[in-house]
Amino acid sequence: MSQSSDTPISLSELPKTVNCLITPNPSISPQMTVEDVGSMLRHQKDLCYLPVVQEEHPIGLIRRLDFMDIFLSNYGRELHGRKPATFFMDPQPLLIEEDLLLEDASRLVTSSMNRHVDPHAFIITRRGCYQGLGWTMDLLEKITDLRVHSARYANPLTLLPGNVPIQNHIEALLRSRHPFQVAYCDLDCFKPFNDVYGYKKGDQVIQMVGRILMEQADSTQDFVGHIGGDDFIVVFKSPDWRQRCEQVLEAFAHQAPRFYNKEDRRRGGIISQDRQGHEQFFNLLSLSIGVVQPDLDTCHSHHEVATLATGAKHQAKQQSGNSLFVDRRRRVLRPPTASTPASDPDSKALLVDQN
Repeated sequence: MSQSSDTPISLSELPKTVNCLITPNPSISPQMTVEDVGSMLRHQKDLCYLPVVQEEHPIGLIRRLDFMDIFLSNYGRELHGRKPATFFMDPQPLLIEEDLLLEDASRLVTSSMNRHVDPHAFIITRRGCYQGLGWTMDLLEKITDLRVHSARYANPLTLLPGNVPIQNHIEALLRSRHPFQVAYCDLDCFKPFNDVYGYKKGDQVIQMVGRILMEQADSTQDFVGHIGGDDFIVVFKSPDWRQRCEQVLEAFAHQAPRFYNKEDRRRGGIISQDRQGHEQFFNLLSLSIGVVQPDLDTCHSHHEVATLATGAKHQAKQQSGNSLFVDRRRRVLRPPTASTPASDPDSKALLVDQN
């Protein structure tokens, strides 16, 4: 059955890598002369760029405006006509691999503008081989689509990306085979805090955790998501992820006590009822972070990553106070009769789409 034109596109269907930007465009060999290129551009008025390709690898880019300004100048054709086309090419065009994430490609294009490289087009490659051109306006349009759809699934309390964007970000990293770490962050003693201080103050604590994570993450590389309640995910690509996690814990330890009154801060906790209705002493709020680095050869979906991250979080919560646990397991080990990853109720938080 065909899909109607007004059917909403799900976030998982949106392209997320540079591959979706490939525009076929003729290329030339470095042996072509300036005269040959001039003739080619005169006959094909819509050609704005000509990549120069040697044995499938792009080595330069000829821009129509720059070329024709010189070629059509006084004596330009007579002086340069027999020279190789490489005489007029930019020897350092922007090259972007087709499996690069769109957000990462956007940062490359932005940085190239600072180096006075042509901001309108770039060359797309596959393992270094020429595939076509990419246009900056198309790139910006795709990124806008992604951000609009991500906003649709944002958590209303923190405005951070929710389950669907988290899942899709992880899937995109798995497909592109970019190494990454997943940090599952969860508050300890949060229910009794809510019971004593109320949900409004509980919401303020959750918002505080979201702010800390955003402040400590690298906005150019890392992804912060809010699963729901007091559960957060940070997908790290930054190499100093461990230090960032430790800074998160340090910032939380400094700010969390401010949500308690003087008496509770003095005694280091609160008296509340446990899940069986019995009075119990609960320590001040703490944050547990479990970190995993999925094995890209054996983890094939966000389901498996969720299972690993959930296990790491459980291990972190076994420690008292603000804690960081880095799980050495990088793949899901299942016996022949094991259930699916979603059988763990905590892992469901990362698996259920928010429609």
